[in-house]
Amino acid sequence: MKFEMGESGLTFVEALMALGISAVIGGLLVALLVNSAGIFYKESTKLQGGLNINESLSKVRESIKEAYSVATSYIDGLTTYTSSQTQLVLKVPSQDSSGNIIQNTYDHYVYFKDQNYLRFKIFPDATSVVKMQDQILTNTLDSINFQYFDLANTPQEVVPSTALKVRVSISLRKRVGLNFETNTATSEALLRND
Repeated sequence: MKFEMGESGLTFVEALMALGISAVIGGLLVALLVNSAGIFYKESTKLQGGLNINESLSKVRESIKEAYSVATSYIDGLTTYTSSQTQLVLKVPSQDSSGNIIQNTYDHYVYFKDQNYLRFKIFPDATSVVKMQDQILTNTLDSINFQYFDLANTPQEVVPSTALKVRVSISLRKRVGLNFETNTATSEALLRND
């Protein structure tokens, strides 16, 4: 078989070179896609963590704004919840079935750390229409800190039962890829004190 110049087609060497170049380009594309997916996962995890911390902080703030006062403690069976740097016990005015406040009657809202969980419990008064609750606000809690203040021009830290303003700091620790990342947010709110 004779080969004449001018015939079209690829030689074996040219085919190998084309295959090699295609493999390199394909490898680069795969690396780019994997890296992009990793960045997307990391950023979406950060976004979810941000939403989670904001939702948790918002829930605590709303409860503080509804509360008449900070309770020193609340006893539920054998468990005592005590307002401190790591627990918050709020006295919230109870409501009847019409939505009216029942005078001198209070439900108790409790926020506390339980391992990696931020727990929220409601202990309603027997005459209240509010239902008992036991809710987990987040399962990535690293730390929570409550500070209690008066309303002076330069707020002074006070014992929980005399507080008129509460500051809460929440830190969430979440796995991002192979590492852990901690997000912290702080907010404060005034008690209702009607």
